[in-house]
Amino acid sequence: MKRALPAAALALLLCAPLAHAQSNALLHDESAAATDDARALLVNPAAIGARYPSELWLGWAGREQHAQFAGGLASWRRLGFSMTREDAGERRYGAGFSMGDAVRLGWANELLVAGRPREQRALDARAGLLLRTSPWWTAGASVAHVFEPSFGGARLPRTYTMGLGLRPLALAREQAHTSGLRLTLTGDVVLQERESFDRAHVRVGATLEPLRGLLVQGTVADHGALTLGVTLRGTRGYATTVRTERDGVPAREGFVTSSHSGEDRAFTRPRNERRVAVVRMGGVLVDESLGGGALGGGGGVPSGPLHAQLERALHDPLTQGVFLELSGLGGMAQLEELRPRIQRLTAAGKPVVAYMQYGGTRGDLYLASAATRVVASPAASFLGLGLRAERRYYRAALERMGVRMDRSSIGDFKSAYRNFSVDSTPPADTVVIQRMLTQRQQLFVDAITNGRRITSERLLPVLDGREYDARGLMRAGVIDSVGWREDAMAQLGALTGLGKKPRTVNLRRTPLANERWATPERIAIVYAGGAIVDGRSSNDLLEGATLGDQTFAAQLERAMRTPGVEAVILRVDSPGGSSSASFLMDHAVERLKKETGKPVVVSMASVAASGGYFLSAHADKIVANKHTVTGSIGVLFVKPSFEGVYEKLGVRQEDFDRGAYMRGLSPARRWRPQDQAAADSAIKRTYRTFVERVMDGRRLQTFEAYGYAQGRPWMGEDAAERRLVDGIGGLESAIDEARRLGGIPKGEKIAFVEFKHPQGGLLDRVIGSWLRERVGEQLRLSTLDGMQARTDDWVRELD
Repeated sequence: MKRALPAAALALLLCAPLAHAQSNALLHDESAAATDDARALLVNPAAIGARYPSELWLGWAGREQHAQFAGGLASWRRLGFSMTREDAGERRYGAGFSMGDAVRLGWANELLVAGRPREQRALDARAGLLLRTSPWWTAGASVAHVFEPSFGGARLPRTYTMGLGLRPLALAREQAHTSGLRLTLTGDVVLQERESFDRAHVRVGATLEPLRGLLVQGTVADHGALTLGVTLRGTRGYATTVRTERDGVPAREGFVTSSHSGEDRAFTRPRNERRVAVVRMGGVLVDESLGGGALGGGGGVPSGPLHAQLERALHDPLTQGVFLELSGLGGMAQLEELRPRIQRLTAAGKPVVAYMQYGGTRGDLYLASAATRVVASPAASFLGLGLRAERRYYRAALERMGVRMDRSSIGDFKSAYRNFSVDSTPPADTVVIQRMLTQRQQLFVDAITNGRRITSERLLPVLDGREYDARGLMRAGVIDSVGWREDAMAQLGALTGLGKKPRTVNLRRTPLANERWATPERIAIVYAGGAIVDGRSSNDLLEGATLGDQTFAAQLERAMRTPGVEAVILRVDSPGGSSSASFLMDHAVERLKKETGKPVVVSMASVAASGGYFLSAHADKIVANKHTVTGSIGVLFVKPSFEGVYEKLGVRQEDFDRGAYMRGLSPARRWRPQDQAAADSAIKRTYRTFVERVMDGRRLQTFEAYGYAQGRPWMGEDAAERRLVDGIGGLESAIDEARRLGGIPKGEKIAFVEFKHPQGGLLDRVIGSWLRERVGEQLRLSTLDGMQARTDDWVRELD
């Protein structure tokens, strides 16, 4: 028994107290609710990995009668490991894990070894629970000696620890993630099994951060022990010294040091830790990668990680500038949302150098024009910097094969699939194409000339489509200089004062320490991307991404009814599709707004046209980018007829109908005049419904709605002039609007509940309904069996 007590004291030296006689002196501020670094393995294993992605922790303490104790702890993600030793030979080896997020569970095992007078061994266990659902309070509980093992001739009683942590300054929502972190109060109650509650032991503690990275900690236990500690934090480590007095008499002292990944707010920032962030961008940017089909659209590079890196660089005190490596960027609406982040960095005194190694696209130059300096390599080549739209017409080719495309549409400008039934571009389509080419060119020219401070006369010659080398663009003022990557990096080093070879960092691989107990999820974002179809969304390798009304309604319902969510954003990136599915989605928005009383804000990405606009009509606010294509309020119906093919092949068909118009639905028959008339009548009813829903949602007069409809697509600024959208801006603007409508303080740090496109299983993605869709996609048809509220595909090609 005499040897068992020092061993227990050793364990408690590096973990939470389990009883009155076993209070901790070295760890002084530990709590079942608040301790979330490597010590969590021995305090509450549910908190393993909650603060740092990985950590190595070493501690030493000297106790009464000169006894010494030492220990080492390590954590990696959700795993923790420990080894502790007392100078008399007692040792403990432990391992544990955690799971969960807001509600976390943990388990740890320890091997207890006593070395003298003879070696004894026992296996111990600890379980833990941690609740972190609020930025200002947390609660935790742990059970030590779960199986009550015998060690050193005595049974270790099962012991319960319950803890509560408070951050009172975080009650102010605007300060929860800043000054709210500077004061933490804890209280723990420890009770052994089979003991009455009046024998429970209580410990209270406080941690104050008067200066950034300087922590003063104090703990008072009900048995008269007072423990004080001071911690100095570095970016990736900290050191703590601690001293305990019992009844006014010094009892023990200790020292702790830690090295960890996950960057902390540091007391000092040595010059050698200052760095520049390297951010690589390339490809067509999208909200989320929708896994484009082999026969369809989709795919792309998600822009979210790029936004996160630039936002981190803006607020990170160690990052002095940004090195942008650009290669083949596309997706102008997404780039329009990224460009202000570059501008905010330069305005904050953090220079940005954009570097193009192979050359550049319009997207590369558009984004680079916001940078402090633009450099291209001597090997760079710039080709095709102008704009071009191509339209191919297949009516004659299809007729030679015996195929005819029957089509009915409302609106002179409703051009989707028209290239299968006419031989040339109609005047209405020509007007729209020319207008959009002019607008996109002007937006590009304005951005480059304003960013680079050059005249349009200098810029326009290099937009003629010919190839230009880097020196040609430098003479035009589009870039600043020609040089290799090391030359561009040296320029950034000079601008930041970090020398020719500044220290670089990839912020995606350099996480922050998680100081906050929780970040409230106040806004939900539902991503509505892909062609609209009846039923459920899909995403397979052949047909690409589709947006189904059932999936959309289910996700929107979850978003609107999630506790704590005060506003919902619909991020729409869809050219439209099934008119019935679009109507059902519009109704879901209207119904859930009424049932929950929560506001809905639409943020339009590259395309939110036709059915994509239909589903947006009853949102409280609609925000679009300048490069967004929206509107296209119109309906169409298309049906291929293979009657001519069968005639050429000598196939004879006989019909047997019950219904005068059933023939018109067959792909084996051409439309008769009465079939065309029936289709036109049905389309008019659907079109009238579409326009009436827009009138109701957007509060437009009849003459306005019908005047802006006619199937015409509009770019963002034109749509805003016609009150089809409420304002110009990206997802950030929509978030600001959602904050305002939802009553969320502007300065409050919030998280987002995101509902993204379902990926589906591998077999479902590969096979799906591939045979029918293969024919349809080869003909550039989304579906062959319903009325469509869809805009044409060429609007995307202008990017």
